[in-house]
Amino acid sequence: MNYKVASTLTEVLDAWCLVYNQYLKAALISPNRMSVFTFPEYISNNAAVILGKKMGYTVCTVSALLDSERGLPLDNYYKKELDTLRKDGRKLIEIGLLADARGSSQVQDIVDLMQCIAKFGVYSDHHDFVIGVNPRRLNFFKEIFGFKALGVVKDYGKLQAAPVVLLFAHGKELATIAKAANAKIYFEPTELDFANRHKFNPDNFISPLEFKDTVEVFIRKIWNSATLQSA
Repeated sequence: MNYKVASTLTEVLDAWCLVYNQYLKAALISPNRMSVFTFPEYISNNAAVILGKKMGYTVCTVSALLDSERGLPLDNYYKKELDTLRKDGRKLIEIGLLADARGSSQVQDIVDLMQCIAKFGVYSDHHDFVIGVNPRRLNFFKEIFGFKALGVVKDYGKLQAAPVVLLFAHGKELATIAKAANAKIYFEPTELDFANRHKFNPDNFISPLEFKDTVEVFIRKIWNSATLQSA
């Protein structure tokens, strides 16, 4: 498996196409003509997309977003909890859009993806990780990465009312960094090229209200048909 940071629009769309296909298969979203799924907040220079490639094909992906004045996708469900962290001086980074085309992922596959995206936090000096997961995955993220639950379980309306719970971990806490899965994030160098990751034009930011749950809106606003064809 080869992991890399998406550096072009084509690679970003490739990753989000994979997310679309996996989420559609799991009945988490409805079909759209573009066959792409993301959240409007990820159309940002503060985002990074990781691709896991095998034999030239993208088979898994995960994205992350640094906190800013525009907020995080999880603010739609856990703004009170996230604002409390912000008031404490936390520099948040949200992990999301996780997908794997191989169906039954092994624990190590998820660990590798999470380590890749956590390195983006290290690169950007954002060490306070938040993620929304299905409650049945809570113990996995707690035992492997040191996450803890914040807030109550809610219906994740963006994903066909799937249940979600907010998890939080501070990467530099000793109890977290001692986890075997996290040790190499801080103590081993990385070949991931975050400096040259694909960056969207900040002038083309689309608010969640404009986005209206469909990628077709943002694609029409950001790229014309010629750009899409060249991509």
